[in-house]
Amino acid sequence: MRVLGIDVGGSGFRLGVFDVNTGTLHGELHRHAHGSTTGPEEVLSALETAIESLDWHGPIGLGFPGAVVDDRPVTAPNLGEAWVGVDVKERLAHFHGGRFAMVNDADAVAIAEAVHGAGHGKATCVLTLTIGTGLGTTLHQDGALVANLEYGRWPHPTKPGCLEEHLSGRARQQEGLTLEAWAKRFQEGLDHLEDRLSPDRIVLYGGLMEHWDTLRPLLSTEAELVPALLSDTAGPLGAALVAHPL
Repeated sequence: MRVLGIDVGGSGFRLGVFDVNTGTLHGELHRHAHGSTTGPEEVLSALETAIESLDWHGPIGLGFPGAVVDDRPVTAPNLGEAWVGVDVKERLAHFHGGRFAMVNDADAVAIAEAVHGAGHGKATCVLTLTIGTGLGTTLHQDGALVANLEYGRWPHPTKPGCLEEHLSGRARQQEGLTLEAWAKRFQEGLDHLEDRLSPDRIVLYGGLMEHWDTLRPLLSTEAELVPALLSDTAGPLGAALVAHPL
């Protein structure tokens, strides 16, 4: 079954057509950049243009950077309050004909990894951390997703602000941290999350995984710590899986 998967983030969106049974991307993964202050109208117009260019009419899954309830955003910390309550399903109805699902973007990554990647297997409790513009946090308990947790918004245990303000890829960029300095900071967040959630396996996802061989020796966990396997296809693939679950 082929499904169009879309991953909307704080700095752009990606979309592609996936075979949800195998996780295979058909054709290219298309990318479009936008700013964190770009409003819903501009992003949705760009999405419509991108979908039209694929001549797509079929099921659509969309990952969004915030909590999602009944296919609408209820929070949008990295895109702005203008997104809260926007009816994305209705806006894109011409393309999906009612076959649509919307999910938190970090949850989408974790779903893809659970079905076709590093989260698959015998672990009872899998914590997936998506390191990007924010810090996405997702828990699978006994194979079931616990949706919209957003642990990255938890208060940091020793610093002002929330965890993602200090542990995200954006924080590393803005502060010019070396990989070693960021890893030391990230370790404190890992300890905090592991102490409270007791996962069996922790999956790390994001651009920093290209430095995995250097990063892994800098981090220590009680749980099995593994890199994500699906690279930049995980978000849109996970959204596609929500639109047409196996």
